[in-house]
Amino acid sequence: MDVRTDLLRILVALLLIWCCSNCAALTESQLQTVQKLTVSGDSVAAAPSVLFRELAAIRTERGLFYAASLTGADARFRELNELAAAAREDEKLAERTDVCVDVLNSYLRALRSISNPARWKQIGTEMRGLGKNLDSVILRFNQLDWVDLELPQGVAKLSGKYAGYLSENYMKNRQAQAVRQFVTEGDTLVAVCVDALVQLLRKQEVQQLIENEEMGLRNNYLAYLQRVEALGQLPPVDHDRHYMTLLEDLEKAQKIRNKCVSGLQSLKRAHHKLLTQLDKRERWDYWYEELTELNTLAVQLNQLL
Repeated sequence: MDVRTDLLRILVALLLIWCCSNCAALTESQLQTVQKLTVSGDSVAAAPSVLFRELAAIRTERGLFYAASLTGADARFRELNELAAAAREDEKLAERTDVCVDVLNSYLRALRSISNPARWKQIGTEMRGLGKNLDSVILRFNQLDWVDLELPQGVAKLSGKYAGYLSENYMKNRQAQAVRQFVTEGDTLVAVCVDALVQLLRKQEVQQLIENEEMGLRNNYLAYLQRVEALGQLPPVDHDRHYMTLLEDLEKAQKIRNKCVSGLQSLKRAHHKLLTQLDKRERWDYWYEELTELNTLAVQLNQLL
């Protein structure tokens, strides 16, 4: 019994040494850091699409105020049709942005899945469970009153314990190799998508779009108020409240645009730094400046959105 146990321990130790020599597993803090980056990056990457759809919604709402200021049915009908056509064009712009956003989000979610500790913990749990099940079956066998032989229970417990330990370490090493390879290949992907979105957000046309929407909103609501006044009526308070909300949304849109640019650039820097850090074995509890900056910008964007 003791000889078999010692041989099993030696075999397991040799196998573990072989696994670890091929590819060092990622530490818990490293895996947590990768997970944090993917969560924060996901929030940042989604913001450009939200921005353009928000601007499109504001354009439609302020257009409706203008349409309500028109006196003739034909003029109002034409204005509403033009609003619908503009909304379709705005959606096309948002969809073009979605391409880069979807690529980034898909990559980050895949990285989050690959780096999830549950991937290696699950198989270890399963192997230990098999050992417990085997031990239970052996116990039932030994309780049979019509069998003179008895099976050793200790081997079942030991095999389950070491099989689980071996499986976890093997899968951790495989996971580390997959994460490193995925991050290496993904670094160019992140850089290209980020640069494309930043280039779009920095265009003068985007700034002019925000400024034009603010001016258009003010003018359109004034035209609506003048029309209501000419009819000898007072505008509903809900309309005034809606107008003020739209002004606030435009102010937020400007902040979102600026935070988008900063957040995307931070994501690019943080991901590249991750690539250089994965082979280092120190703890990452208080990780690098880039990740802290990314987390801060992600929180600020979530509050604005």
